[in-house]
Amino acid sequence: MKQEWILVASREEARVFGRRGVGPLELVCDMGNMAGRLKLQDLESDAPGRSTDNRMRARHALSSEESAKDRSLRDFYRDVADRLERGLYDQEYDSLTIIAEPRLLGIVRSLLPEKVKRSITREIHKDLSYEEEGQIIKRLEKS
Repeated sequence: MKQEWILVASREEARVFGRRGVGPLELVCDMGNMAGRLKLQDLESDAPGRSTDNRMRARHALSSEESAKDRSLRDFYRDVADRLERGLYDQEYDSLTIIAEPRLLGIVRSLLPEKVKRSITREIHKDLSYEEEGQIIKRLEKS
């Protein structure tokens, strides 16, 4: 019987469950993202740099396209993507289901290697990170 992995993703943690057929969920790994609980000002150590415009003699604040919070989230989900890739390589699962809020689902999907993306059989656009296994199973049966 084939093994399915279910990734339940949030900004604070990523839980991966394993399941054979319609059997119970078994926790494979639980990865916490401590930076996901912090406020933006706790992640950024100081104000953005400044630049001087020589023609106008004015100073401008420099800003990055991505906030520190978004950077830390991407770094965290790169680690999760590595774990999923390792699990697929070690033949620990055959198919993958991802459960996450829509914006986070896009971030996770963008970081997954192609081989892992091909193993995705369904995506559930909902934040179920605070739900117990029983509620997750009910949601899986609905979709």
